[in-house]
Amino acid sequence: MGFEIEVRAETPEPIGGVVGWRFGAHGARALFLGRGAPGRDGAWPEGLLPVGVDRSWLRQVHSDRVVDAVPGPCGEGDALVARRARLAAQIATADCVPILIAGPDVVVAVHAGWRGLAAGVIGAAMARLGASGAPVAWIGPAIGPCCYEVAPEVETEVVAASFPGVSRPGPRGRPHLDLGAAATEQLRRAGVERVVRVAACTRCRPEWLWSHRGDGPAAGRNLALVWREG
Repeated sequence: MGFEIEVRAETPEPIGGVVGWRFGAHGARALFLGRGAPGRDGAWPEGLLPVGVDRSWLRQVHSDRVVDAVPGPCGEGDALVARRARLAAQIATADCVPILIAGPDVVVAVHAGWRGLAAGVIGAAMARLGASGAPVAWIGPAIGPCCYEVAPEVETEVVAASFPGVSRPGPRGRPHLDLGAAATEQLRRAGVERVVRVAACTRCRPEWLWSHRGDGPAAGRNLALVWREG
């Protein structure tokens, strides 16, 4: 089985008046939304989603818990599995890695911060795809290694869960992590055949994206959604 990584140019497009990126495979649609996105559980304006697509979302807790999607709130967890057509699995981020996965008959949305990566949330989510063949994953904007300085103990956990190349020394002598690269490696190990990654750092692009490191506690949330069309 081969493995392919594609890094896409970071420039977004306007989607329903919101900064965003969109992709598709296996009859599924993936959507990443930045600044201007509506609240994760509030009313949505027309034009962001096709008519008839419902949304499901979680109270995210930086865990490895995987939840089956139903319309509306789905409780606590950090990965949503949707098997019903036209039901969008939605997660929210403000520096963590948003990951959307599509197989022939199922889609998954994953919220992966360093704790989730260390806990194995990607592998737990992929296990729910079962025998769904040739899955494709899209990694949306997250904080980049340019800006993500961490404590040595955090570096140790993420490196152990991925590979040493996700860490590099920063200008202050503390480690900087590439969470997107860690997520890519975990997806490869879990059987994803193709990963498309949006090359945009949330902290470096405040005109496009929310960043907890950049905006502080007042940061809004970027959204990521994936659904099967039919």
